[in-house]
Amino acid sequence: MVRQKITTYVPPELADALKRVAAVKDRSVSDVVEDAVTKALTGVSRDAEHAALMAKLDAMARRLGVIERAQETLFEFTAHATRFSMSVAPDIAEADRANVNARGAERFRGLLNAIVSRLGAGKSVLRENFPPVRDAVREPNGAHGARRHDEFEIAETAHD
Repeated sequence: MVRQKITTYVPPELADALKRVAAVKDRSVSDVVEDAVTKALTGVSRDAEHAALMAKLDAMARRLGVIERAQETLFEFTAHATRFSMSVAPDIAEADRANVNARGAERFRGLLNAIVSRLGAGKSVLRENFPPVRDAVREPNGAHGARRHDEFEIAETAHD
């Protein structure tokens, strides 16, 4: 194994203790120091990696929570809009239903094609009109907390 030279200054008492331990273990002072540093850093790096991983997982969990709340809000909006639309739609005569259903299916396919082409091109009405919702905001006491779904910011747009 290739080693790199590192010079450090220690108090004379510690240097004497290192020499005594090296003599008792029949090893070099360098080996004793390497073992001590390795032992000291092994737990630290694992703890740091664990803390970093947990922080990333917490951030992902907060983002998923925001997505779930947004999805639920969208579903509720769609359900209420559909219910309202159906409550105000006039009844269709039996003779006209086939023609109306065919026209509706054609319009629906056109709507789906428009959605697919816009999203495929990287365009989105949501992203064009609203800024991204941050998953964490600063609380008054300085702590971080999840942003509630009713705290969306609305972008100002100029109307000509």
